[in-house]
Amino acid sequence: MREYSIGKKGAAAVMHQMFLILMICGIYGVGYQMRLHGKGIGLLSALSILGLAGSFVFLAYLTGICGRKSEEDPEVYLIRMDHIYTDVEFALFVGFLYLVMYLCRNLGHMHFAFSGLMVAVGTIAYLVDVVFLAFYLSIVRKAKKNILLTHSFIYELFCFLQGTFSPGHNRIFRMGKARERYEIQNAIEAISAGALDTRLNVDEFHGQERDIAMAVNNIRAGLSDAIQDKIRNERMKADLITNVSHDIKTPLTSIVNYVGLLKRENLENENARNYIRILDEKSQRLKQLTEDLVEASKISSGNIKLDMQTIDMVELLYQTGGEFNERFEARELTIVTKLPHNPVMIEADGRQLYRAIENLYTNAAKYALEKTRVYVEMEEKENRAIFSIKNISKNPLPEGEEKTKDLTERFVRGEESRTTEGSGLGLSIAKNLTNLMGGEFQIKVDGDLFAATISFPVVKPQTRR
Repeated sequence: MREYSIGKKGAAAVMHQMFLILMICGIYGVGYQMRLHGKGIGLLSALSILGLAGSFVFLAYLTGICGRKSEEDPEVYLIRMDHIYTDVEFALFVGFLYLVMYLCRNLGHMHFAFSGLMVAVGTIAYLVDVVFLAFYLSIVRKAKKNILLTHSFIYELFCFLQGTFSPGHNRIFRMGKARERYEIQNAIEAISAGALDTRLNVDEFHGQERDIAMAVNNIRAGLSDAIQDKIRNERMKADLITNVSHDIKTPLTSIVNYVGLLKRENLENENARNYIRILDEKSQRLKQLTEDLVEASKISSGNIKLDMQTIDMVELLYQTGGEFNERFEARELTIVTKLPHNPVMIEADGRQLYRAIENLYTNAAKYALEKTRVYVEMEEKENRAIFSIKNISKNPLPEGEEKTKDLTERFVRGEESRTTEGSGLGLSIAKNLTNLMGGEFQIKVDGDLFAATISFPVVKPQTRR
């Protein structure tokens, strides 16, 4: 998408001013030389024509992109200046032109050297063009927005008088309809941007526009209620998970303790020892799941304290990778590490970032296909530290963007039979922790290739704490 950045618009405006100054100076130069000896008129005339052509080209370019952010975006965006009434803008511009003409008349009575005349004329031309561009581009934006005539003091006064003396009739020539549609459009844009407190006064609208205004208010109210219900449900869900997890934790602790006591007994029955071993494995797994559930609930609700510090992400990755060597070797996984040689500093909570990265390593250790490679990389790109871990999944992964996105939701696993030891919370915890610390978390699936990425802004030496 080709964007019209402020830099491009500013450069086009500067080029327009340069060519306009060249044209004006050329015209004044021709008059000056004709009064004296008539030499150099041809060159000055050529410069005037060149300035006219160049200023016209760049003015046409500015007209085309005025009010737009990119080629693909048809929306016209207004700025603060555009809120001034059109007729008031026009009156101010005419007053400014009158002042400039007054100065130019006095300039003609002064005796300048040729260089002095060019400096004076160029300065006045620059000031005039700055004001002209501001006025002209504002008019263009209003014309593209279809509010050039309706957004004026005269029109507002006319509507007021018409409403005062003819309250039972429609606005003349449907001009009032245009204003009403403009207000409805502004309200819809505000609501779509998230301002759900926006409300239209339906008493100010008439006919079909009144019905549309009422519908917009109803949509706003419906959206607001839906969002409040969603927030309330999420809060209730988080509270329910937390409370139930705490209620389960107490009897579960007793089960774990009693299983530990049974393991110390010298039981001669082989079946009994096997049952105790299974009880121990399942109770430990349930204990871990309960702890993860409580932690996930706290993280997703933002009920967690962060100790943000400047840390070296490279050092953290070396430390985490070393702790997983045995687990990878047990499944005959080869870890291929590509990390920078220099420290890469980021702003994060070291303990929580370690938890997020540890979950990604654990995910690879559990679900990667045996006897394959796990790629761990980190690079500094566009002032961001980007960490990625890739592996080949031993089970088919969900296809489609929506199903891939679901992998970061709670209790969702790529292995849908749910026969593995995972809880489906690891990726969710990693994503929520990363987002809470101001980072970005992404996963990508390409066939059997699973890739997870964590990125943070790099802290430069001069901004480190």
